[in-house]
Formats: sequence, structure tokens, C-alpha cells
Amino acid sequence: MKQKRNNVSPWILDRPAMPHFNRIPVVLIALLLQTPTISADEVPIRLDGRRELFVDTHLIETKAGAIELKLHHPRPREVALRFDRPWEGNTSGYPTVMHDGEVYRMIYRGHRMIWDSGKLLMANSPVVCYAESTDGIHWNRPELNIVKWQGKDRDKLSSPTSNNIVWGGSPYSGTFVSFEDKNPACKPTEQFKAVGGNHKVGLHLFTSQDAIHWTKSEGPIFLEGALDSMNTLFWDSLRDRYVLYFRTVRNGLRSIDMVHSKDLKLWSSPKPLTYGDSPPQQMYTNGIAPYYRAPHIMLGFPTRYTARSITTKLLLIPPVSLRKELGDAYPRIASDLSDGLFMATRNGHEFHRWDEAFIRPGRETPSAPSNWMYGDNYQGYGLFPTLDENGLEEISFLVSHGYWQEYKSYLRRYSIRPDGFVSLQAKFDGGEVVTKAFTFTGKNLEINYSTSAAGSVRIEVQDHEGTPVSGFALTDCEELIGNKLDQTVSWKGGSPNQLAGMPIKLRIVLKDADLYSFRFK
Repeated sequence: MKQKRNNVSPWILDRPAMPHFNRIPVVLIALLLQTPTISADEVPIRLDGRRELFVDTHLIETKAGAIELKLHHPRPREVALRFDRPWEGNTSGYPTVMHDGEVYRMIYRGHRMIWDSGKLLMANSPVVCYAESTDGIHWNRPELNIVKWQGKDRDKLSSPTSNNIVWGGSPYSGTFVSFEDKNPACKPTEQFKAVGGNHKVGLHLFTSQDAIHWTKSEGPIFLEGALDSMNTLFWDSLRDRYVLYFRTVRNGLRSIDMVHSKDLKLWSSPKPLTYGDSPPQQMYTNGIAPYYRAPHIMLGFPTRYTARSITTKLLLIPPVSLRKELGDAYPRIASDLSDGLFMATRNGHEFHRWDEAFIRPGRETPSAPSNWMYGDNYQGYGLFPTLDENGLEEISFLVSHGYWQEYKSYLRRYSIRPDGFVSLQAKFDGGEVVTKAFTFTGKNLEINYSTSAAGSVRIEVQDHEGTPVSGFALTDCEELIGNKLDQTVSWKGGSPNQLAGMPIKLRIVLKDADLYSFRFK
């Protein structure tokens, strides 16, 4: 350990030589002279200029008053794609959306089941389909002329290849999940990758330059787990490795494990995901990926599977006749249900999972039932930026509805405020939190927030022991009201850039307000 000088913490001595005191703001001199030694177990969190979300309690040291972490829900928007083409069908879905700044590319599964014989059977093997958009809202299916369609209603096509199929029926097509590879060493011809397969053939790797023409690996790259769902793979730029989340079974429950690899060949041992004090729940898909506005945080959008006993009430939820038909062919389809959850992690395997539904089944609609069947409310893979009707930025993703209904099932776009998954929310009586000590880089503090007309946000800067910094106390902060993604916080003490690199805490005081995220910029 380095020797202290003038009661200044060792971390200060590791900084570049400081200029003469007559060039340093008075507030900084005071903070330097008053900062005691920080013990090893009190090392400040290093934020730098990262955007931080309140999707967990990672930054919260204490809280008081009427304040909580509040899960928010996305807004249902227009139908993005209706599965009404011959090669699609009543069990199509599993959409993945990739956005490179110009083109939105969607990969999804075309599939159909039949049960007219009294047994639930596949009408044909799943196929992999492609759609694209310039705004993430209006989608089109280009006629690709790659794969022949030889299934239902093929006689209605001008030619067997007049479709948007990019990979034909195979053991890999039903779980085909793509991603854009952000690995700096990735070959341009393999910019897009995908995995597909099942427990019999294993997961195979697919590569493409345009997400349309794909090449499959000769053998499987991974062989463990059930793999009968959306297994997600991506490049983790913070840890310089690929991460795979795959469907498996643990303790009799449908579960998710993770592995990682540098080269997509040698993999770590599977590690089960943990969820703190969240009770055991069954999950089919996982939807995990780094959040593009804050890549150090991974967000997951798993589909929750709930097994229920059949009841009179459940039998009366639309579609009534279809539920009975399917129940006669395969009983659990009549009783079991699915909806969407939200979860977040910072290390890749320990998640804060919200038990309340993120995607809750919508109202019962006898004329157009689309929410209350097993298979409905499956969340797609991939968040992507869009603009709302007022030209304001939003985050969108796709959700499957109308499952099992021939030529009536569809994908609906949902949208949510950027960073708006969870907020630090205070009621009218008000509340506050104090963060753990952290260091930052940047000149100004920006917050993503909203208040009511009677609400407010105020923020105090404290030293790491909790003492208000002169010029940055609560009474020095300009009261904020409004609704903005990037509001700069102002104090009488000026810009907080004079505190950059020093351990501080934020005391955040809210009244009838939501704080979604903050960053120093």
C-alpha cells in the first residue's frame, strides 16, 4: 500500500500530477483535503461515461420514503406482419430483428401444424423466412427465388420459388436465430450469423454476408441441452467472447443455461442462470442480448410457460372452439398459457428477474382472439430503434399473437420509451435514494426522466461519506419538471466536471416522478 500524504487517499496519488491549487476550483480543493482513505471493500464503482439504468439495485445504497423500482409495460402498436402466405401458417413466429443503421432485417420461422386427424402433427418442416424494412414499422417480403415451396397452396404461386424463404425445411429451421456479429475480427462475408438445430443434431452455425444467402457449418458447434427454442448467440464486446444462451431442463423445469467461447469451437462449462429471490418459473425463450444504449447491461425478454389445470373459465376464453379441438388433440394446449417477462444482468448469469408480466395477455376478444392461447405473447429477439407518430425516439420489438389460427396469426410491434423498462418511481408524497460511491468522466449529468405537473426531480452530489459537496447540495440544484430523455442537471456550483475522477454519491429526490437512467457526458 502506498503511504498517505496530507490525509489524501492513495487513489489520488495514482492520478497524474495535479496543477497548482490556484488553478483549481475552491470546491475541488475542499473535497481533496477532506477525502479520507477508502478501504478496499469501499472501492467506488467506476461509471466513466456509461449510461446507467435502474433495472436492478446495483447502484442503490439506501432509499427512503414512497419510492420503488417500477416495471413498465410496452405499448401495443400496429401489426408488423400477418402470417398469411402459404409457406407460413398457424405456428409461425420466432422473429429476430437486426438493424445496421439503415436496413431493418427480420428472420422468422414459417411453420404449420394440423390436428384434423385427432393428433397434433406437423404439416411440413419449418422454413426460415426473411423480411426487411426501412423504418422498422412497415415490412415487406422480397421475392428471393432461393427455395422451392412444395407445401400447402403451392398452386397459388406464380412459381415454386416466388417466396421469401432463405432456408428450406430441415432440423435447423425451427430454431433458427440470427444476429449481426460485432466481433472486430469477423469476416465481412460472415457479418451475419445464426444458430439452429435441436438436441438430436446439435446446434449448427450459419453465416451470411447479407442475411439472405446462408452457409451452414459441416458439423454442430454445440451439443448440450434441449435446444428446442430460441437459443441466442452474440459477441460480448466487454469480455471479448461469444456468449450462447440455450434452452435446457433443470430440476424438471424448462430453464436457460449459458456458455461462452472465443472461437465458437471450444466452450466453457454450462452455467445455469440464477434469479435472486425470484421463485422457480418455466421459461422457453430467453431473448438475452447487450442493451444497445448501455452494452454493459444485458437485458432478457423470456417467454414464461405456465402449466394450468383446465377449468370452466379457461374453456370459455376465446377462441373457444379452437381450444377444444386442440385440447382433444394435445391436452396441455387447451390449458397451458404463455406470457412475457423482463430481466437484466451485469455479469451474464445472475439476473434480476421481474415476476410480474412484462407482456400481459390482452383483453379477451371473441371476434379476433389472439392473446390467451399457449404460444401467444412470445417475445421476439432484438430491440430496435424507431420513431413514433410524433417523430420521437422509441424502442421497438415484436411479439407473436393469434397462435394456432390459420392465416390469422401475426406479429405485432410493441414500443417503449428508451431506457423505459424500469424506473426509479416516487409517489406524490416523495422519496429518495442515495447511490453507492462511484467515479465518472464527463462534464455534465444527463437524466432520462418524467414528472407530473406537480412532481419534481432534484439531485444532490455528496462526497463518498455522504456529505453534500459545496455548490452541489440539494438546495443548489435547479428543480426539474418535465419529460425528457436527456435533461442536463444544473447546480449553483456549476458543471460537475470539476469532480470527475473523484468518488461521489448522488442523492436523488423525486416527487410524483420517474427516473429511468442517467449518465455523465
